[in-house]
Amino acid sequence: MRSPTPETRGRARTTAATSIAGAVLAACLAPVSTASAEPVPRPPYPHARQIVGHFSELYPEGIAWDPTRNAFIVGSALHGNLALVHPGGRTEELVPSIGPVSTLGVRVDTERDRILVAYSDFWTRQEADTGMPPTSGVAAFDLHSLELIFDADISGGLDRTFGNDLTYDADGTVYVTDSVSQTLYGISTEGEPEVVADDERFAADMVGLNGIVWHEDNYLLAVRYDNGELFRIDLDEPLESRVTEVELPEPMLGTDGVRLRPDGSLYVVTNSIGENAGIPSGTDAVTVLRSEDGWDSARIERRYEPWPVEGPTNIAITPFGDYVLSGDVGVLMGGGTSDIFVLRRV
Repeated sequence: MRSPTPETRGRARTTAATSIAGAVLAACLAPVSTASAEPVPRPPYPHARQIVGHFSELYPEGIAWDPTRNAFIVGSALHGNLALVHPGGRTEELVPSIGPVSTLGVRVDTERDRILVAYSDFWTRQEADTGMPPTSGVAAFDLHSLELIFDADISGGLDRTFGNDLTYDADGTVYVTDSVSQTLYGISTEGEPEVVADDERFAADMVGLNGIVWHEDNYLLAVRYDNGELFRIDLDEPLESRVTEVELPEPMLGTDGVRLRPDGSLYVVTNSIGENAGIPSGTDAVTVLRSEDGWDSARIERRYEPWPVEGPTNIAITPFGDYVLSGDVGVLMGGGTSDIFVLRRV
């Protein structure tokens, strides 16, 4: 993996993008310096219900809201770069490709001024021999300078590895799922990985453990894509007894991304994308789960089904509404091409 250089960043591509309310939004937004150390205050302005972005074969799967830029950051399942999506839909490259990998889960950690991204060459290797050992891990970039802070490899020399989604806790430790492993890793602020859970219930052939969040009571919630099981990983418990399964009214099949809402409930984004690879999948939907017992169990509070845009993968919580990403990843996995992605507000 290579670190981006000032020269490559200076050649950031900008593409035109449109949205349903793009013209209205353009009049309401003013340029913001990306070098500012603090979030830039803005007056309230209307956001489109649906934002349509255009960028050559980006296929974003992960998304995060960046309050310092008042924009979304997305990854790329094909190119391994990061892109900035403005509320009007305009899209530009933010971090150039970090290698022949997919950049998947994305988080913005404003307290430590970091952009965090999970990456893997798992899907790339399904199509062709890269000539390199399998790789996956977490890359951290300075939120303002975009310099690489660390690159934490979690592949461990294994023949198969699939770093997929990530979250972080109050101390800045990053937790990343490996969708073909029974091991869950934590990454220190210095970029050093360590095992935080090892459970045979995590192991999978293709896409197991996927979406993950950290709860302020110091436990993780992580979901398997292929069977919809939700797990609670208590970080205060001994390693061998940290993992318990959350009792659900039904499996959350096809869960890709999850996010905790400010009221303590959990967004669960499901899709049927895995069908392209013969993986048990769910339906295109966004479900809200709520727990009254510290996530020993949970109930379905509401569900948006079918989701109006095909192939939702993740969700970003913003001050202006919560936006679900559909990046045409299913088109890519099915052998097609697309230059369009959609953010739609819940």
